[in-house]
Amino acid sequence: MEARYRTVPESRLLDVLLLGGWAFELESGRHAAALASTQAALESWIALGLPYARSERGERLYDPVEALNFMKWAGLKGLDRFWLERYVGTGRALVCGWADRDDGACSPDGYGDARFHVTLQRTFDIRHVSPGTKLRLRMPVPLSTAYVRDIDILPLVPPELRADVMVSDGRIDARLAAGGGPTLEIGAQVSFIATPRPTGTVTPRDRLDPAEAAFYLRPADGLVRITPRIQTLADSLAGPDNDPWSSVRSFWNYMLDELTSGWVHYDQVDPHAPGDCVLESGWYDCQLGSALFVSLCRARGIPARIIGGHFLYRLAPTNHYWAEAWIDRQGWLPFDFVCWDLSAGGRDLKWRDHFAGRIDYRMVTQCLPKSFTGSIGVPMPAAWHLLQTCSGEGTDISLVGLDGRLAYRDRVTVHSGARVAGPLHV
Repeated sequence: MEARYRTVPESRLLDVLLLGGWAFELESGRHAAALASTQAALESWIALGLPYARSERGERLYDPVEALNFMKWAGLKGLDRFWLERYVGTGRALVCGWADRDDGACSPDGYGDARFHVTLQRTFDIRHVSPGTKLRLRMPVPLSTAYVRDIDILPLVPPELRADVMVSDGRIDARLAAGGGPTLEIGAQVSFIATPRPTGTVTPRDRLDPAEAAFYLRPADGLVRITPRIQTLADSLAGPDNDPWSSVRSFWNYMLDELTSGWVHYDQVDPHAPGDCVLESGWYDCQLGSALFVSLCRARGIPARIIGGHFLYRLAPTNHYWAEAWIDRQGWLPFDFVCWDLSAGGRDLKWRDHFAGRIDYRMVTQCLPKSFTGSIGVPMPAAWHLLQTCSGEGTDISLVGLDGRLAYRDRVTVHSGARVAGPLHV
């Protein structure tokens, strides 16, 4: 990694690690013990070779991508237990929070519909904007899909902003003039019914309409790019067999066995060949992993797309991406590469396929490429850090430049309601 990314203070990195590894302990008031253990883990990574910089005041500065990927590397090599015991363990506990047991055997197939109440607050940094400048600020809200229905949205925009607010499927737009303050905040209270849409409970069409299938087979589509390297890899993995399900499984297994799920600097990703960058580095995050999987599917004539949204885990409602592939007579099937972590790098068979063909409750905000949030309304830095930390009852998701300046921050809190009786609706 490059030294220019090492700009995040140690205290901030520790906050990121605490959410990922100690969400339940933080809720129960064990912050001091969790912090001490996390500090000890960080010191062990430094002893193993994790680099850092120094601020003018002498504080250690880190690249969170570098530090979190180092944590996984150390765990995979058996040099440190923090990732396995804390990150993997916490992730499994969050997933099992929907079930009545926590032995790892929980299955989304048994989940029914449930109502959720989510509060979203997005804070924009507008210090670079002159007072009176007209702005169009945007934030995501639930998108009506097979996963989400019966959506109620109450915008939360302070009246003194005198904003013109428009709510559409999947987003809120607020048109207003910049004031004199450094930040602006808009938000929403949303309520909806979510379903994991378990396999075998729907009656999909036998096959997609040809025009719709062609749309989800496009070779160049945002981060989805069928390059010669991707085409060769897809053909090699699928072999001569044209069975779509077998091909999809071969792509899934390749990504769990041959690549590593972690964090990525997007300014280092070639927009014309993002999948090639993943294959070169061996690392993908949830968005790039989903894009590579979709590219492999499309290279073999299997319609596929990327879904964006949020986990609905009360203690860690973070943003996330996963993939869907169309299989005739089964419909759109989800594939979520968070399974790489849940299965300890693909090695725990009990968790390896947990989200292959099924997921748990999610708040969907994007179905790419047709439905997307779009520009947020403030400039994005050329290079940035995405920091997810605990914030009271929910999570703060902050995007900051390498200079430490905030671009925007999302605060997300989730409360689940009663299970909804009756059959699933799609």
